[in-house]
Amino acid sequence: MKFSRSAAFLRDAARLPPEHYAMFREAVFKYFLPAIEQGAHTGRVPWPPRLRIHKLTDTHIYSLTWNFASPDSRATFEFGAADDDEPFLIWRRIGDHSIYDRP
Repeated sequence: MKFSRSAAFLRDAARLPPEHYAMFREAVFKYFLPAIEQGAHTGRVPWPPRLRIHKLTDTHIYSLTWNFASPDSRATFEFGAADDDEPFLIWRRIGDHSIYDRP
């Protein structure tokens, strides 16, 4: 799946301790992307419960928990479509609950 990262995501990620960003990447590659791959074949994404993915109220933005030891480790994302109508993912923010102020 193609993806992009917002400027806010890049700023947030630069402030994270490197080990926290490594945990985020591990969660994405080990749990998140395989679920999306499976959903591409079935038409419905089977979100892993451990990521606690949910849609934020009254938005098109989703949230996930990426550090299983700390329930305050969050990332937000949304789905879009490229010029060729291929779906892609936009990572919007990463950090703690404060990212919900401007997800």
